[in-house]
Amino acid sequence: MYNIIRLSEQLSEKHIIIHSQCTNAEGILCEMVRALSDELGPEVCEDIASTVLAREKVRSTGIGRNVAVPHTRTASVKQLHCVVATTEKGIEFKALDGKPVSLFFLIISPDFTVGPHLTILSAICLLVGKNADIAAEFSKARSAEELMDLLMAEEEKYMI
Repeated sequence: MYNIIRLSEQLSEKHIIIHSQCTNAEGILCEMVRALSDELGPEVCEDIASTVLAREKVRSTGIGRNVAVPHTRTASVKQLHCVVATTEKGIEFKALDGKPVSLFFLIISPDFTVGPHLTILSAICLLVGKNADIAAEFSKARSAEELMDLLMAEEEKYMI
């Protein structure tokens, strides 16, 4: 068992995108950032999208097993923000294993903190590391509520 932050506690159903129709990396990343526009505003989201896209050009956050964890730290936010998206077909994302990505976890953190950013990344990596089929399982979800239920069930298996 691990004492680690729960992604489900940092995520709301309005920040879950089920079966995105995007077909490329830039599209899915921009769609995920736009999911935060109600809280952050369009100008801040444009800035964050640019930062996330620039980060992906340096090195892909496709960690393998059909999962990517795009993330950035920025002065544009005052708290941690998470967005999850699934696709049915998968998107070429230059992942470490060369496979298309169908499950995305976007993490946006304030630039003045490191701990929460690393902790949430660790929580995601733990989930993916313990369940090689997590992308396929989450992609079967038909609603944000169903995906959240799946996430909480996975967390119960590995976290305290």
